[in-house]
Amino acid sequence: MAFSFSNILKSKKKVVPTEIQKIKFDGATKYAENKTDDMYLDFEELGGFPFIKTVIIGLFSTKIKRVGCTLTFIFENDTLTLNSDNTDVESNQIKNTPFYFTEIDFELNDDEADKIRTQKVIEIQYNFKNKIISFNLL
Repeated sequence: MAFSFSNILKSKKKVVPTEIQKIKFDGATKYAENKTDDMYLDFEELGGFPFIKTVIIGLFSTKIKRVGCTLTFIFENDTLTLNSDNTDVESNQIKNTPFYFTEIDFELNDDEADKIRTQKVIEIQYNFKNKIISFNLL
């Protein structure tokens, strides 16, 4: 068996964003997307307290400890920023794929939930430490 530099220097297969469409996720409602990721969002309630359950599936990957993240809903004339329920956020790789699954819950009150449901959301932004990821609604 001979050693070959050509095997080492070969470019790795690039992930095409359309491949994300192949991953089916039935745990929430698809709400927004960008070029490399899909975002799922559902309003939930636990013990009478509302919260938002979000899932990002795609090439995005992160591991954050002790600071959490924020989720900003951008409306036509206003914004609403929510803090993550947990301060630790971690992506998990989906088996046998180059994609990741990132689940994050956000605290909110009834007024904030009504605002998101009734006003037109233009864009959604996650802020992870110093990285912002934007999503366009479907």
